[in-house]
Amino acid sequence: MNRWLIATAAHLRKWFAGRGQHVQTNFMSGAASKLGEFATTVVIAWLIYRR
Repeated sequence: MNRWLIATAAHLRKWFAGRGQHVQTNFMSGAASKLGEFATTVVIAWLIYRR
């Protein structure tokens, strides 16, 4: 029983660590996407203003 408990605890620690990295990756991806949308909007607004 003790061996099973240790193995399960190790598995859960790995799973929680992986989830944290996944959240961080999603945050960075979302931030980059919003920045790209903003840059596109600025370029379009500049092109319209320039006409």
